[in-house]
Amino acid sequence: MENLTAEEKQQSVEAFKSIIRKSEKALSHMKTDAPQTRLLQRRMKAAQIGAETLLARWEGRETDICKTDLIEAKKELESLLLTLPSFLKKSKEGSGQQTYITRRIAAIKVAVFYMGYLIEKVE
Repeated sequence: MENLTAEEKQQSVEAFKSIIRKSEKALSHMKTDAPQTRLLQRRMKAAQIGAETLLARWEGRETDICKTDLIEAKKELESLLLTLPSFLKKSKEGSGQQTYITRRIAAIKVAVFYMGYLIEKVE
């Protein structure tokens, strides 16, 4: 995980920023108390924590994310990782969507790895 190029690191952060932007846009069109709304809010929070985790790690700074939030975000991202491969299979070979999903998967895997490290460090 440490031997990512600067471009891969940037793409990982951008993947999380994209998840956050798309989630914010989708939330603006959803009912406030719907189950899908709560799921999307959890995923958006997990994406925010994922981005923060990556940036803190790569910039050599500490985060102020509590252990509980790290654990919840890690679980949410792990569950998202289970769903993304099915979208990858449905996408057209060599398409922008396939590239996009592949980058999301890579970014989430790296973030989950670092979150696991932070969780252990806090214990």
